[in-house]
Amino acid sequence: MSTVIDTSVIIDILRGLSGAVDYVERLEDVPACSEITRVEVIRGLRSVERVPTERLFQQLRWVALDEPIARRAGELERKWRKRHPGISSPDLIVAATADQLGADLATSNVRHFPMFKRLRPPYQS
Repeated sequence: MSTVIDTSVIIDILRGLSGAVDYVERLEDVPACSEITRVEVIRGLRSVERVPTERLFQQLRWVALDEPIARRAGELERKWRKRHPGISSPDLIVAATADQLGADLATSNVRHFPMFKRLRPPYQS
């Protein structure tokens, strides 16, 4: 099964967190990322991080925000936002991407994704 990784996992990899690096290296398939994740990572990027970040980006499978993902994100927001007001639009798009791909979701921010009932962090931070 494919895996969608979110911003928290990418940041942990870039920080050299061995648990995150080992986790991604053990995946059978190339991990997928929503393009919204690219936006989030670039937004917080420092100049010295640009080259290693671009190297990492080249190793991932990027999924565009298309109509089915946008519709699913809207449905998830309608269902979850009132009970979980801290869920951001980027998190909803990442969740919708994983859902549309039928993929597992890997995140260290489990509380941002209540729609995945059995979601656990894939490694220790």
